[in-house]
Amino acid sequence: MVNLNRRCVRLSCLAAVAALVVTACAPAQDMAVAPADAAPPAEPEGKVTFLSAENLSGDWDPFDHTILAQDRLQRAAYETLVRVDEDGEFQPGLALTWENVAPTTWRLGLREGVTFHDGTPMTAEDVKASIEYVSSPEVAWSLAFPRPFTADVVDDHTVDIHTGEPFAPMPGLLATGAAGVVAPSELIEAGTLDEKFVGTGPYRWVSYESEAKGVHLTVNEDYWGEEPKIKDYVFRYVGDSQTRLAALRSGQADIIDRVEPHQVADVESDPRLAITRTPTVESKWLAFRAAKPPMDNPLLRQAIAHAINVPQIVEVVLQGSGTVNTSYFSPSHEFHSDSPTFPTYDPERARELLAEAGYPGGEGLRTLDLMVSVGFYPMTKEYGEVIVQNLADVGIDAKLTTLETARYNQGLFDPEMGDLYDHGWFLGSYDANSVMMSLFGNALVTSVNDPDVDAALAAQMAALDGAERRRLIDDRLMPALNESMLEFPMFTSELITAYSRNVRDLEVPPTSYHRIEDAFLAK
Repeated sequence: MVNLNRRCVRLSCLAAVAALVVTACAPAQDMAVAPADAAPPAEPEGKVTFLSAENLSGDWDPFDHTILAQDRLQRAAYETLVRVDEDGEFQPGLALTWENVAPTTWRLGLREGVTFHDGTPMTAEDVKASIEYVSSPEVAWSLAFPRPFTADVVDDHTVDIHTGEPFAPMPGLLATGAAGVVAPSELIEAGTLDEKFVGTGPYRWVSYESEAKGVHLTVNEDYWGEEPKIKDYVFRYVGDSQTRLAALRSGQADIIDRVEPHQVADVESDPRLAITRTPTVESKWLAFRAAKPPMDNPLLRQAIAHAINVPQIVEVVLQGSGTVNTSYFSPSHEFHSDSPTFPTYDPERARELLAEAGYPGGEGLRTLDLMVSVGFYPMTKEYGEVIVQNLADVGIDAKLTTLETARYNQGLFDPEMGDLYDHGWFLGSYDANSVMMSLFGNALVTSVNDPDVDAALAAQMAALDGAERRRLIDDRLMPALNESMLEFPMFTSELITAYSRNVRDLEVPPTSYHRIEDAFLAK
């Protein structure tokens, strides 16, 4: 099990001191829209402020947290070994080549002429230290690994990574924003990674004074790649969606995260603002706290999955913002296909399963606690109320509890907190293996492993032939997941991002990792 204690302590402290400074009544700034054909500046200039719906940890070790917002932020400072392009194809990052030279060995050829923000050159020693550190069990992002990996330095720019068993998802893992980044080996050895970002990316660390002021990055003048066009990048947490929108409209922010579906019309009616809607690789999951009764009963978990009217949640509550899942993989994931045994909305089947579980008509079943966040994911309170009603319709009594974001993130990994826990989960990769490993192989939220799921996960990871891996996913992994029902992936999220029309060339891919270095401020 992953040790998340340090992160939880940090979150508690942040929750206690957090204070919003963005207000709806703040004076509007000049937001004249630049001409449509405005050209990018010759030199980096201007500042962009991004308002995140999720809090930051306050601990800047890129490998030792599980916060998506921080993962997206550090993407500007830390680079991955492999990149994924807009077509979902793997492209060179800090590694120019990656080759499976033996069943349990991947050889990486590294880019030369790359330096960290502290001026030290990046070498194979840094890659070896980063891979061995992030895959060690005491570090949070080891949850994406099946076991600790080791590495050997071949020469300054060649490294061999040893996976212990054949590991087909390696390119996808190396493209994730946390598991595949490279940090200086001397900082890993000294234990000082948590002080600030020191990567190789297009932006370097300036400051973090408080949650209200956020993280300030500025352009890395020594970046090996194309120079960014925006000079300063500020990333802040604002936990209320209406406050984020007010800040955007007043000019205090340039980009805001997770716009609510009902806010879209407001944004679209403002000629100074633009919006982008991205179907992501993120599913919204309903986790069952299966380590304790009554959620340790798989028939009860299956009954609940059949009782929830997910199509109504997506079409009515979320106003079409999302896609009803038909599999444990989102439609954007590689190897996705409809799973014939995936649970669909079927109240009669839910009642049958409830009776088979030993609770006919809900008799003898205590009230279940359903916990959701507010301010982070769109409309969670509203669809939580639908779930409570759906469960009541088949005889299950449930109580809804809403949690502000920091408290919600803290409770996510507590197996004693609630019976049903709504959460999102994804890593920035089109290969779903890291998601499966973290949620099921490492049982991050449920704290319970299923031996059939574990065996199916291991089999598909070891299948180096793509066709065989697909067969194992369809014929073994999906049925095992449907049977165990430790988590129910209700729907795939749509990420709605709003921004000033003066921010040009901003693209938000399904992985959610927007490249601020490709955007520019028009004048």
